[in-house]
Amino acid sequence: MIENPESHFIKRAGVYDCSSQWVKDPVLIDKIKRLSDAGPDDYVLDLAVGTGKIAEAFRGQVRCVVGVDACWQMARQAMGRADRIVLARAERLPFKDGMFDICVCRQGLQFMDLDQALLAIHRVLKPGGRVVLCHLTSHGTKDREESFLVQQLRNPARKNFFLPQDFERILKLNNFSDIEFFEYLTVESVNQWTDHGAIDENVRRRIREVYRNASDDFKNIHQLRFADGDIFDTMKMVIVKAVKKGD
Repeated sequence: MIENPESHFIKRAGVYDCSSQWVKDPVLIDKIKRLSDAGPDDYVLDLAVGTGKIAEAFRGQVRCVVGVDACWQMARQAMGRADRIVLARAERLPFKDGMFDICVCRQGLQFMDLDQALLAIHRVLKPGGRVVLCHLTSHGTKDREESFLVQQLRNPARKNFFLPQDFERILKLNNFSDIEFFEYLTVESVNQWTDHGAIDENVRRRIREVYRNASDDFKNIHQLRFADGDIFDTMKMVIVKAVKKGD
């Protein structure tokens, strides 16, 4: 059974910034910002703003950055990192058509109704507006089954699981063009990654068992390293930039 995303992130809110290396990774954050081509007159939407680490990179360098999240316990931590915080679901964005020049979303689409969220993103962007998505994927088809199992155990609120090539397909289907695709590797401590407050020790133990019993393909692809009572996993994130086609 899929957990409600809001209740899931209520449990995680207090320790979210410490739950993964990528959350505060300055190289990753800077890459997302640079790919957006943001300028001083732009209106930026940070969808699934969370604690505001992405919004913070834009604030003061664009006309306005608006953070949206469905979980208040998360979003309130973004206050002061965005110019405005709005509590709303991505599938029902409370904004006028064509309001934003840029939409960024890091690690949010897996918890949303994908079709409705992409339709909403498309609607609130101006013609020619840019979207930059950054999400955890499998490395490919060979590690898909085991990667998705670990992701499901770690995030019972997850609705969507992605292969690297999925984003180009779904963006084309939703009338985006000029699609650019980048891969980003992040080395994560499994002990840290699973100690996020929303799963119990039995589930954390199950995740460690999946890693220990993983196939040779998975171990090699993820460059698994077992050291000091921890497991280190080289995970793949995909960053995609696209442009809303003109009306």
